[in-house]
Amino acid sequence: MENVKWNYFQYRKNFGYPVYLRFKQDDLHPKFAHLVHEMGFQELTDTESKKISLTKPNTRILTIQCASARLQLQINGSDSLDKYGLESLSIQNGTPVYTFRKVGIMAIPLNKTLWDLAINHDISHTDQMVGMRVILVRFLSQSLAEQGVLAYWGTIKDENVVIMKQQQSFGEAVLIDLSKRVIFSNGGESRFGSSLKIIRKDKDVKTNQPINREELISFLSVSTCLLSFTGLTQSMKRAIYDLSAQATATYGTPDNSINL
Repeated sequence: MENVKWNYFQYRKNFGYPVYLRFKQDDLHPKFAHLVHEMGFQELTDTESKKISLTKPNTRILTIQCASARLQLQINGSDSLDKYGLESLSIQNGTPVYTFRKVGIMAIPLNKTLWDLAINHDISHTDQMVGMRVILVRFLSQSLAEQGVLAYWGTIKDENVVIMKQQQSFGEAVLIDLSKRVIFSNGGESRFGSSLKIIRKDKDVKTNQPINREELISFLSVSTCLLSFTGLTQSMKRAIYDLSAQATATYGTPDNSINL
């Protein structure tokens, strides 16, 4: 039997999140390596990899491999499905399964440590790389949901959290950990104090009026990157409630537009 060796990558290692990716050794294509590092995953040494606890309830390890012939057909799907969008979530043999058409398919066995992502054999187009980023954001948002970490499509600009639609962000996301007082984005990490400024760029609204707390709670609740049959976790609901009390929010009007 082949003794498979793995390369492990931990999400924001310095912050101790027990969330990992793993690839077969020497099987990480350079174009994936850049994406993985950009999103905050750091490679572990062999010694560090051996210390990963598989028994902690919040540990999640996503194994990324090329799809089998059967899964390749499922990933490619039918062009007629485009009218329903590129992403789908279904139940297969009792397990939630997430698919991003022509990019990959991911099993999401909730309450289990090991998850699997099968990817298209030929990922070469820019939109497929954006799709790969979206898949990893979906993985992070689900893996960190019980810890109350909130994920939104968007970016950080001038210390403001800019939240937008997925297509506007090209799959880029910000993750907010209120307990650690830190925001993660492709640009790195940003600490914040007792207040936070949120700018909504998901639609064009010509107003400078601040968004009230009730509207902000609603927006933050329906706009997360979590794609789940069970909805927001209790930890996420508490985080949204607390965040809405500390944050100020406005729309991205022409007067305060953000150049991305």
